[in-house]
Amino acid sequence: MDELRRVVGEKADEFICDCSNWVKEYCPLDSWNWAKMDKMAKNRLYDKIRGKYDLPEKVVGVDVTKALSFQCSMLYKHWRFRLKEQHFRDKSITDAIHSRPNNIEVGPWTWLVCDYWNCEKKKHISKVNTENKLKQTETPAYGARSTARIFHDLVKLDGSSEPHETQPDPLYITLFEKTKKHKGRSGWEPNAEKDYEALKRLHEKEVEKHGEDTLSVKDAYMEVFKQKSGYVKGLGPGARPPKKCRVDGESNEARTSLSLQIQKLKDEAAAREASLSSEIETLKASNDELKTSNEELIASNDEVKATVSRINIEAIKREKKLRDDMMKMFEQMRYVTLRSSFYKY
Repeated sequence: MDELRRVVGEKADEFICDCSNWVKEYCPLDSWNWAKMDKMAKNRLYDKIRGKYDLPEKVVGVDVTKALSFQCSMLYKHWRFRLKEQHFRDKSITDAIHSRPNNIEVGPWTWLVCDYWNCEKKKHISKVNTENKLKQTETPAYGARSTARIFHDLVKLDGSSEPHETQPDPLYITLFEKTKKHKGRSGWEPNAEKDYEALKRLHEKEVEKHGEDTLSVKDAYMEVFKQKSGYVKGLGPGARPPKKCRVDGESNEARTSLSLQIQKLKDEAAAREASLSSEIETLKASNDELKTSNEELIASNDEVKATVSRINIEAIKREKKLRDDMMKMFEQMRYVTLRSSFYKY
C-alpha cells in the first residue's frame, strides 16, 4: 500500500482478488453502508487479510488498518453495484427477488432488494450519481491503471521511496502528464492543459523561492486543485488531505490559554455556587423564622378566639340573670301594689 491508501506493487492484483473474495465471504449484504457494517465481521476480514499478507502497522505514515478499511469498503461497494446491475436494474421487485444468486441467502437478498435498492432515498441518490457520471467528459489517459499504481511505478523508476523531487521535471508534473495526456490522440483532456501550466508555474515559484522544489505530489495537487469534500482532486478516491492542526507553538499557547480560561470559569462557578449556597441557607433560616412566627400567631389567634368566646358566654349569662332578677322585682312590685289596693278598700 502507499500514502494514497491504494494497493500497489507486484502482488497488487492478487491482493485485490483475495480481498474481493473475502469481502463476499465475511461481509453481510444487509448493511446500509460500510461504516455501519458489523465490527466483528470487519475484524474477521482484517484478520484474514493479515493472516496471509505480512502487513506493517503503518506505510508512509498511513495507518494500514484504515487503508484496509478504505480498500475493502470500495470492494464492498463495487460488489453491490455489480449485483444491482445484473439482478435489479430494469426488473420488477418480484423478478429481482427471484433473480437471487445461489451463493446469497434469502434474507439479506430480500432486504437488499426491498429495503435498500427500492428505498426512495437510495433511488434518488442513484439517479443523481448516474446523472453526474454522464456529465463527465474525461477518459483515463493511461488505460485501466489507477493513479496510485502509475504514481508507484514513477517513484520506483526514479529509485526513490519518497515522492519528493528536485529535478527540473518534478514527479507531480510527470504524474499529471501521464494521467491526463493521451498518446496518439488530440493530446490533453479538456481543461487539463491549463492545470498542467498551473503545476509548471507552481514548480517555477518553488524553485525561485527556495532554490529547489521539494513539494510532494499531494501537496502540489492540493495547492493547484484545492481539496474538495475531504479528498485531494486528481489522485483518486484514496487520497485524503491532512487534518487541520496548529503548529506546536501555537498549539501549546492556545492550549495554555484555554486551560486558564477553563480554570477561571471553574473558579467563578465555584464562587457563585458558594454564594448561592449561603443565600439558600439564609433563606432557609428566614423561612424557619417566618414559619415559627406564623405558628405563634395562629396559637395566639386561637387563644384570642377562646377568650372572646368565654366573654360572650359570660355576658349572655349575666344578661339572662339580669333579666331574671328584673322579672322577679317586677313581680314583687306588682304583688305589693295589688296588696295595698286590697287593704285600702
